[in-house]
Amino acid sequence: MPKKGYGGGGSPSLDQRTLSARGGKILERVKPLSYSASVNKLLLDVEADVTEGSVKTGTVGEIEIVNTGKHPAFAILAYRLWTDATTMSGTTYHVNHLLKAGEGMIVPDSPAVIADETIEQLAGTAVTNAVPSVTANYAYADSGTTIDDAGFEAADTTITVDDGDFFRVNDLIQFGINTTTATKIEICRVTAIATNVLTLERALYGTTANDKDTQTNATSGVVDDAKVYFPFFNTYHDHDKYTVVQTDGNGKFHAMNLFGQGRAATNLMGITAGSFSAKFYNAGYQNLGLSGISSSTNTSLTAGGSYWFKIAIDGGTAEAINFTVDSSNTNWGGTNGVISKIQTALDDKYNNSASNTFQQKSSVGIVNGDVRFTSGQRLSTSAIALTAGTDGASASYNIFAQQNGHIPALANVPDAVAAKLPDDVLYDRVTYDSFHNEGAFIYEDGYGRLTGSMGSGSLNLETGEIHMTGCPPNAEFVYSCLHTSAFSGRQNATNAAKMNSLKAIYGNMTNQNGVGELTITRR
Repeated sequence: MPKKGYGGGGSPSLDQRTLSARGGKILERVKPLSYSASVNKLLLDVEADVTEGSVKTGTVGEIEIVNTGKHPAFAILAYRLWTDATTMSGTTYHVNHLLKAGEGMIVPDSPAVIADETIEQLAGTAVTNAVPSVTANYAYADSGTTIDDAGFEAADTTITVDDGDFFRVNDLIQFGINTTTATKIEICRVTAIATNVLTLERALYGTTANDKDTQTNATSGVVDDAKVYFPFFNTYHDHDKYTVVQTDGNGKFHAMNLFGQGRAATNLMGITAGSFSAKFYNAGYQNLGLSGISSSTNTSLTAGGSYWFKIAIDGGTAEAINFTVDSSNTNWGGTNGVISKIQTALDDKYNNSASNTFQQKSSVGIVNGDVRFTSGQRLSTSAIALTAGTDGASASYNIFAQQNGHIPALANVPDAVAAKLPDDVLYDRVTYDSFHNEGAFIYEDGYGRLTGSMGSGSLNLETGEIHMTGCPPNAEFVYSCLHTSAFSGRQNATNAAKMNSLKAIYGNMTNQNGVGELTITRR
């Protein structure tokens, strides 16, 4: 029987074609067929430069092929053979579908190649839970090419490199690696590329223009044969705002490449669709070792008492914290409760430029029936260290020097818990079946969109440019991806070095005496 949704033979009526056009068809071609024992008929040829030929199209798109004739007909799809993830052969292979009258098929607009059955994975080089690399507080990677220009001056707007294929328009590039004069960092934007000549917007993100007569280092200056780098600092700020790769205080991150991954001078360049994920560190913390605590639990501290303790955040120097218990509320919670008083004191130190904890967030709250001090940064170095106060009016007001109310002496406070990455896999408490911890990740969905409970954003699969928003603030992360393969970067049916899409559609018939017809619709 004909496939549901298609007619039982013959060409669609004019009304059917009109309705189809209203449904979003871009191109429809009705192709007559006759039997040939030796030559398949070319029905649609995907080419980068569309000619006037009736079988040419410049893009693929989703394609619907329907046998609108009275006899069975072959729909023959042409793809290029890949012998492994990075090697394309010179051979085009055909997949033959014999469609009965009225039957049809959809060819999705997605990368596709032919591979030998012994080739299990064509997705590319795997990067797993990698930390974006930082060298001496600066985030950059070697581009793979060098300067081919002996006369680069501070006022120049172009530079010649050995191989311009590593770059794309809008890339950020970096000269130099630190603040030393001979190797001083300059950040530039590539605004145009002419083979190996890059046109640049100079001195960006808090840097100044370099010059061959000043930045003279043979490896990392701006002289002939010096290296060109890809920077991946958070571009919401200047290049030296952070010493690690992290989100900012609003949970945002943007870089113009994916930490140097996926760049190549060949057409394998790019990130494999659907392969990127990232997870963020959980903040370090320290509990007091209490149990059954709620906001209405009394602390047994002295009403109106002025108490002191010390806190070090993220490995910094300890800062003395002073809070005064409310005269009428000695509970942990509630209006002017002890937690509120301590938090106000922590916030005051965060905003005090003379404090050891200036611009270092921390919080205090009730977690699982215990009182917890937590770092406000989700960095790999995130940590809390509580110690006894020394500034009380008497020793009895120095918290952690001894037990104060229900607050234990420091010797009885549990050890601090360091920053930690979430586990990739979790286990069922009853069956111990394992399952992926998807709630801890942000994922790329195959269309360049970043989604997940940890944030959203976009990823350019060709260049690796990444935007992340709504993520944990002030957070470091690790990432995973696949890159530089047949399925990485752009989809292309015509590039001689990387054909990873449908190349052409041919047709033929089995009936030697009849006339057939295939209708091809590209959306």
